[in-house]
Amino acid sequence: MLQRIVRYCFAHGQHKPTGPIFAPSVQDKMIYINVYNDGEFERIPAYIGESLLSALRRFRVTNIPGDCEGGEKLDSILEDPVQTNTFGPSCGSCHILISSPWIEKIRDPFYLEEFVINRQDYAVAKHSRLACAIKLEKWMDEMEVSIPINENSENM
Repeated sequence: MLQRIVRYCFAHGQHKPTGPIFAPSVQDKMIYINVYNDGEFERIPAYIGESLLSALRRFRVTNIPGDCEGGEKLDSILEDPVQTNTFGPSCGSCHILISSPWIEKIRDPFYLEEFVINRQDYAVAKHSRLACAIKLEKWMDEMEVSIPINENSENM
């Protein structure tokens, strides 16, 4: 039955392929993040559209627990525009420092992210962000991220 429906659609002009159909390769959906952590350098692959925290946790980068994982719903703070009915991040344990060329291009932090960063007892710089609130995009390829040494965070 399904084959007859598909043949009918193609025969009557609906859903005609206009040329070769190629699925995007994995390389088209990946970028690389340069992570400086406790004097060590790591270059980790990450997927476009995921949070930076997800990529860091997948490769077990130490000194970044990310206990709350961005709040009750991670995707709500990654949306553009941010959904205003979110609790957002609550712990601030995924604090990172983003290098100068990239920090100017990343959108301004949502007010809940600023609130969590400012209430922490670590030193806050103008390039401080939370990894759970950074949605990775194609232009962030080779972005440099530093994980500050924090006395309150435990190694994972």
